[in-house]
Amino acid sequence: MPYQISDKTKKQTTKCPYSFQCLDDEKRDICTVEWCMQGNGCFLKTVKSNGCPYKIKFGGSYMCNCPTRHELFKRYKI
Repeated sequence: MPYQISDKTKKQTTKCPYSFQCLDDEKRDICTVEWCMQGNGCFLKTVKSNGCPYKIKFGGSYMCNCPTRHELFKRYKI
């Protein structure tokens, strides 16, 4: 069963080069989140090597500012 996100979040995710594969169990290959801040930012535990435009170097780690990824973690803890 595919994961659901709000229409608002989907509209805010304007730079996704992967056609929202993160919503599909069979295609999902995403960075894992360590924790998320209020708003739209998550610190990543493991980072995929893809060229995602939402992945940002932050000191010695990475952050993700993808609205969809943030909602997936908030709703489903993935």
